Amino acid sequence: MSEILICTGPVKSGKTTLLMQWATTHKSIDGIFQPVIDEKRFLYHIGSRTLKALETNSEMNTFIIGNYRFSNESFDWAKNLLLDCFEKEIDWLIIDEVGPLELEGKGLEPAVSKILNERARLKCMIICVVREKLLDQFLIHYKLNNSYKIFNAAQI
Repeated sequence: MSEILICTGPVKSGKTTLLMQWATTHKSIDGIFQPVIDEKRFLYHIGSRTLKALETNSEMNTFIIGNYRFSNESFDWAKNLLLDCFEKEIDWLIIDEVGPLELEGKGLEPAVSKILNERARLKCMIICVVREKLLDQFLIHYKLNNSYKIFNAAQI
C-alpha cells in the first residue's frame, strides 16, 4: 500500500513553493500543484509541466467561494490528471492542496477520495498538502487513522 505523507503548515507559509523546489530534484513524479502567481491561483500538472488558470474572471462554468471565482473546467482537468496516475508507474504522487473545498466534496473531489481509498493500487508515495488548521479535519474526513506521516514544509 502506498504511504501517505502530509505536508502541512500555516496558510501562505511556502508549502507549495518548497515542495515545487523539492520536486525539481526528483524523478518519476506526477500530480498537481496549486501555485499562486501574481495573486491568482493556478493548477500545475507536474507530468506535462502544464499551467492552467484556476481563478478566473469568466462567469461561465465557474463557482464562487468568498472573493474567488474558480473554473470548474480547470478542476475537472486536474481531477482527470490525478486519476490517470493509477495507470502510471511513478515514485511520487503530489496532491496540492487538499483544503476546504475537498472537505466539502468539491474542488479535486472525488479524485482525492479515490486515490486515498484505493492507494493499494498505487505503488508510489503520496504527498498531500494540507493547511495546518485543517489537518485534524483532513485526517477524520479521509479516515486515515495512523497510516500517514506528517512533515512541515520547512523540513523538506
